[in-house]
Amino acid sequence: MLLLYILFIGLICFPLVGGGTKVCHASELFEDEFDSDSLENSWVIMRENQSDISLTDNPGNLRIISKAEDLWQINVNNKIKLLRRGPHGDFEIVTKLTYDPKDKFQQAGIIIYEDEENYVMLTRQKDEVHNVEMSRSISKTEGAKSSATSLTTLYLKLTKSSEGISGAFSINGESWTTVDHISGVHFLHPQIGLVGYNAQQKTTVNADFDFFKIRAVGGGVASAVEELLEVNKYNKSIHVMAMLMVGFGFLMVFVKRYGWGSVTATYIAVSFVIPYYMYLKSKGLFGEAAEFQIDRLILAEFCAASMLIAMGAYLGRLKMSQYIIAALLFVPSYMLNEWIMLDHGMGLIPKGKLIDTGGSIVIHQFGAYFGLGVIMRMTTKEDFLKGIESDKISNQYSMLGSMVLWIFWPSFCAAAAEASQMVTAATNTILSLCAATISTYLATTLIRKKIVIEDMANAALAGGVAIGSSCAFTTPKASLVLGFIAGILSVIGFAIIQPRVQKMIKGIDTCGVHNLHGMPGILGGLAAIFMVNSAVPGLQVKAVVITLIVAAITGLATGTVVSMFGHRKDSYNDEEEFIVEAH
Repeated sequence: MLLLYILFIGLICFPLVGGGTKVCHASELFEDEFDSDSLENSWVIMRENQSDISLTDNPGNLRIISKAEDLWQINVNNKIKLLRRGPHGDFEIVTKLTYDPKDKFQQAGIIIYEDEENYVMLTRQKDEVHNVEMSRSISKTEGAKSSATSLTTLYLKLTKSSEGISGAFSINGESWTTVDHISGVHFLHPQIGLVGYNAQQKTTVNADFDFFKIRAVGGGVASAVEELLEVNKYNKSIHVMAMLMVGFGFLMVFVKRYGWGSVTATYIAVSFVIPYYMYLKSKGLFGEAAEFQIDRLILAEFCAASMLIAMGAYLGRLKMSQYIIAALLFVPSYMLNEWIMLDHGMGLIPKGKLIDTGGSIVIHQFGAYFGLGVIMRMTTKEDFLKGIESDKISNQYSMLGSMVLWIFWPSFCAAAAEASQMVTAATNTILSLCAATISTYLATTLIRKKIVIEDMANAALAGGVAIGSSCAFTTPKASLVLGFIAGILSVIGFAIIQPRVQKMIKGIDTCGVHNLHGMPGILGGLAAIFMVNSAVPGLQVKAVVITLIVAAITGLATGTVVSMFGHRKDSYNDEEEFIVEAH
């Protein structure tokens, strides 16, 4: 236990150490003078295996040591790149470069990069003569224009505006010579940074970058837009946090004698998972290292939400310390599946092609079936003989949690959407929740003959689960239809399917996560095929199947490990771990 707590403290502290980003002037969005011995976390290095990067060879400069490469590798993806997320609105990127190319096909400079087929570069290089070249690939259409110069130390600038992208160089950073202007370039998700390349097999050339700056242009509009969007994301992150702590926490207190355990386990799980996820993400586990910003916090909250979904399956049957052990194994398991689904991990799902904005597949389906995997190892014979008791008060608190989740679910789905899609995502989520609430009432009345409050507290949320994949792309009418179906499916799950599933896997699903998150998650992932024009049917099906397999296997493995630490003597009872006599 002592080692476990030490590990817990260490994982929380690690993401908080290291250099921070400098505070910039109003017109400056970012500046890195490369004064440290290591790169800030906001940088992502690509092609690190082909070239070297050093911050110590020439202190105060970032050096790209462009080693010889074969000529067949001439394309932007084989150049070493240091990239970071580009700002919204109009901006310019500026660097001071010292570089003396000796042969053809040696170049270094700055880049605005959307993907391998869409980018603009401004580089100092040597062809027949020494020059600064602005090259681009826009929707597979390539081109370049250059201006002759023999400068070995110079300033380079790329300016992105609503009119296009311009490139210029300068000897002093004040008087600029325009190289080219490309009209009609509108990158949606640009990354920006530094690039170096050497296609000569005989020579190695050092490119020294003195600084890299991002500035707002157009009267600071980019800065204002960037700041507004960041504040908007922060607001949504707090909404999601309310869902995690209050929504999920109180939804699970329906277990009559395990109310303290439910909220305490929620408290601990969220507090452990968020910094743990952020730490692993910063280290580049399953994908490129991610910069420390609000986007990573939101992704960490999504991971915590999936963890709480999984926890609902084995709620009340684990010791408090075992919830931490389960979370310790859950996070890398979740990140593995997230990497496969969203970042082309193992080459299974092309990046950006899966339709899953609000996480029907990645968050809900994974959490549910991971939890089912765990309970296959963490359910005893005695648990089957012991009922899960609830009463009027515990169910009223559970309804409070359900309503908190209902209120903030639109922010949950919209948090990962693009700025232009946030309103659509939130609106469709609300409509789907409304439809699910109505269909839950109808289904529980018809199937059970009277209203069952557990159905209302859970199945009414199934619309939010199911609409997650399609929320940013579909129509209000389709959202209503999907929500209505999801509510009915969830009630059928609680009333009819759950006992059969539990008997089949020999495990007790305490909160019925299979009914609220598992089946509606699969429904939402597959419904995207019919609701989103850009959806690729085969990919959606593949994603659902792969997520089911990864979740079940890692959940089963986690349950096996957790079971090594024993079982509770008295399931669903606070008295085993809490001091309750004085209360």
